[in-house]
Amino acid sequence: MRKYLSIALVFMILISITGCQKGVTAKLEEDLKWDEAKGEYTNEKNAKLSFWTDNDDFADRVIELWNEKYPEVELTYENLGVNENVEKLKLDGPAGLGADVFYMPHNTVVDAREAGLLFKLPKRDQQYIMETMQESSYKVTMYEGDMYATPDSIDNVALAYNKQILEALPALPTVINTNASNLLEQIENEEIYLEELLSGVANWGNSYAGAGVEIPYIEDRFYNAAAEGETGSEDKHTIMVWQLYDAYHNYPLLTRDGYRVFGENNDDPSQFNITSKEVTASIKAVTGDWYGNKQDSKLFPGLATVEDIGWDQGPSRFQKGQVGITITGPWAMSDIKSNWETWLEEGRYGINEDSKLSDVFGVKALPKFSNDQNPIAFSGVRVAGVNIYTKYPNAAMNLLRFLSSEDIMKEVYSVLGKIPAVKDSSRIPGLSEDTISQGFLAQAAYSHPMPVIQEGNYMWDPLRDLWTNLFDAQMTIEEAQSKSQEDYERILRDAGK
Repeated sequence: MRKYLSIALVFMILISITGCQKGVTAKLEEDLKWDEAKGEYTNEKNAKLSFWTDNDDFADRVIELWNEKYPEVELTYENLGVNENVEKLKLDGPAGLGADVFYMPHNTVVDAREAGLLFKLPKRDQQYIMETMQESSYKVTMYEGDMYATPDSIDNVALAYNKQILEALPALPTVINTNASNLLEQIENEEIYLEELLSGVANWGNSYAGAGVEIPYIEDRFYNAAAEGETGSEDKHTIMVWQLYDAYHNYPLLTRDGYRVFGENNDDPSQFNITSKEVTASIKAVTGDWYGNKQDSKLFPGLATVEDIGWDQGPSRFQKGQVGITITGPWAMSDIKSNWETWLEEGRYGINEDSKLSDVFGVKALPKFSNDQNPIAFSGVRVAGVNIYTKYPNAAMNLLRFLSSEDIMKEVYSVLGKIPAVKDSSRIPGLSEDTISQGFLAQAAYSHPMPVIQEGNYMWDPLRDLWTNLFDAQMTIEEAQSKSQEDYERILRDAGK
């Protein structure tokens, strides 16, 4: 009798749990109803939608604008980090608990698609996206001619610099004909090669003292260093530093002589090719006799390990006005914008009510290599997709189209500080005049999307550790290349690839 009671109790619990979940039915394109006159889908009666994003202010604006257009469809959101959304949806989606529409990095589209989580866009929506968005931004959402998400914004690194600091630094030796009287003019007039920049900074010992200058507003730059737990004044006074322990930021240095990870189209996992002669030549050119290793580096003297230089020691110090030059993306500039009001209130760096961010900071495409080739950076695309398990596919598709509209692209720029993936940036107020964003866009012309094949998830550590093996382990270039290739192949084997 007890056995039957236990079975009945379990059955009742299961019914109770199931009853608390949303009704779940995987939807297909046949469920969509297009209203030709309105140019949109016909929302389901009493539809209620939710979406996942990672910024409250942006979400509030999306909901406000959505309510103006679709007051009959309730829209709510949950603040979740975009990098975790696909993994969360693998559990929540089939259970009927996931958002109807969600943001994600483009390199997780393949994972979401293979997990069967994404609604494949109808051809009319695919055409709409292809007409309004940059080709490089929507291509990463496609597989075998079909589109599975819509691009939102693009990210790539470029050369970011502090104008006040560079103006105080002398011009560096260059083979380019120049009348520049300081490093700022050389950078902004594109009159120095990347190898010359690295070599020149290294010859100064990568310090302001080594350059023989006293940079302006020195007290403003370092006055609170002790309070923030920083030590070692010589280490702090760095001219140029970026996230050394990161493959994303170092990748451009490998591309001088034509290397592209996974081949020209980023889609052939057999072409990791890190041992190629093109990579060897590129590393030799950009390391010269100045990059060295922890024993003899002139560019990073005193550095014990590459791992010591991450966000906190690179872009974070640039944001505080301590570092003159870094390699970073728009996200770093967004944080600087947040600091601007504080600096204004405290009267730091000589800024006043009439000062603009571009008076102090600038962004340019990475300087050309000495062979006149542009460094190729990775680009990232934030995209949005429809959860295949949505209960309201028509309303969800309207939301997806809405998130790609010009109205929302304006909010992507004004609220998030991101660069919209639109073809025509002149339609986004302020973007064309924004010299900082235009600097990132200039580098975007010399970038390719991070690979969207599954093997792209396995490339990061081998690409990063190429540099750790050079610097920390003091390997030769060829030894570091071989180790990187071996590590990539081992990771593939461990993953059953």
